[in-house]
Amino acid sequence: MFDEMQELASDYDDRIRNAREGAGYSQEEFASELNEKASLVRKLERGDILPSDDVREKLEKKLGVSLLEAASGDEEWEGGSDEGGLTLGDMVKRKD
Repeated sequence: MFDEMQELASDYDDRIRNAREGAGYSQEEFASELNEKASLVRKLERGDILPSDDVREKLEKKLGVSLLEAASGDEEWEGGSDEGGLTLGDMVKRKD
């Protein structure tokens, strides 16, 4: 089940902008085609916000691109520190 997980591509903003420009849409025209606000398209293309699942699906369908990629679970988490592996404390950065 978890072997086939996908996540939003790290370059989703570039994929959206490049595909939109390649299709010849301005941000305003494209937003109108999606029935969304132009401000949403601007924020997505800047990477300021992540698209909801329904917006992502509309973008993928209209632009003919995939905004997903295989989850980057290259290494399996084994947990515990008995074997010298990472612990949660090794990964967390405190905000003091």
